[in-house]
Amino acid sequence: MKAKEKSINLRIKRGYDNMQVFLKRLSQHRERLSPLEKRVLEYLLRNPEYFTHQKLDEISRNLFVSTATISRTCQKLGFRGFQEMKYRLTKEVTQEMKNAVSPPTSLLQIHIERMKQEMDFTLQLVDEKKIKLAAGYIKQSNHVELFGVGNSFLVCKDVARKLMFAGKICYAREDWDELRSAANNLKENDLAILVSYSGETKHMLEFVQILKHNNVKLIAITGRPINSLQQEVHLSLQAYITNYYYGELDISSRFPLSIILDFIIISFLNEQTEKTLETL
Repeated sequence: MKAKEKSINLRIKRGYDNMQVFLKRLSQHRERLSPLEKRVLEYLLRNPEYFTHQKLDEISRNLFVSTATISRTCQKLGFRGFQEMKYRLTKEVTQEMKNAVSPPTSLLQIHIERMKQEMDFTLQLVDEKKIKLAAGYIKQSNHVELFGVGNSFLVCKDVARKLMFAGKICYAREDWDELRSAANNLKENDLAILVSYSGETKHMLEFVQILKHNNVKLIAITGRPINSLQQEVHLSLQAYITNYYYGELDISSRFPLSIILDFIIISFLNEQTEKTLETL
């Protein structure tokens, strides 16, 4: 049994490594791309399986770029166009899956590897200076409001609970109208933390404009490297999330967002402890 498991793991690793080599070759073209073309490349690098199942116009809508931009990106990456790029990527993804074919446990192993990758890449993205700066924003604020819709709301709710127990006035609201009202009522000495996987959610971009008008200090925690939300805030931190669907069900994780926020909370608590010790 152990020999069989070892063989399965070896096939999974081989397929994963081959895919990473292919994606790394594509990433080497990054410096030649415009900001919008880089958005297409980053989406491809982080969501190769999902990319193969989408049509050109679907990707265009998801990324808020034109179909011409996507086609031009594919050409700059060395392909004749979108269809050739999709064909080659599909072959790589298919080969990766073939290397991992086995009883149901191998399917679980694939997702375990995906989780490990998200964890590892998120930890690589951690910027300690930004973490400490975010903790300082929390310390200086009168009131902290967390903004997150959909799956990101649960992340916000968890953070609000932790900060409340840490002695900070903090709220996370689920209803969009309540969030809009909260945005309108926040003041200059308050802090808004906006949590969004895509950084392109319509309501979040609406809220951030209201908050900016009120001169509220803004932090964004997002799961994509290039997005609209991060361009609107004072401080932006990034997690690594793989967009993954099981049929029609979105099973993409949000735990990388929680990791970044937990580090901010830990840094905030550490500052609180150091302040207490100084007064003794």
